[in-house]
Amino acid sequence: MNIPDTSHTQQGAQSPTPTILIVENEVSNRILIERVLSTRGYRCLLASNGQEALNTLDRERVDLILTDLSMPVLVVFRTTQLIRARPGMAHVPIVAVTAYALNDENEAAMHIGCNEYLTKPFKPRQLLEVVDRLLPRPQ
Repeated sequence: MNIPDTSHTQQGAQSPTPTILIVENEVSNRILIERVLSTRGYRCLLASNGQEALNTLDRERVDLILTDLSMPVLVVFRTTQLIRARPGMAHVPIVAVTAYALNDENEAAMHIGCNEYLTKPFKPRQLLEVVDRLLPRPQ
């Protein structure tokens, strides 16, 4: 007799942990962002460029994407367009993370489909405020 494994849930159905794709070419930034978000309980997937992000999205469902605006291989503007064109990805929040606080870049990011932007350097609290505003908090 097969008994379903319910060890990972409490009574009734529990929503899965939100998954965040972090697209950042700088290793130290990727690690910092992952630590902050995983401490809060979010599941994190990592990509170092736009092509890796697209490859990850071929295999995984995500609830939010954090992406650096300055990346090699596939620029973020094209990556964002390709993500938005995918089935089921039109409404997934995308947060542009940039070291440049230029209005032109921030406006361009919003125009191509990003929902928010966060300027580096940022405090962990600022990152969590943006993510928590866009996603339900993990239980």
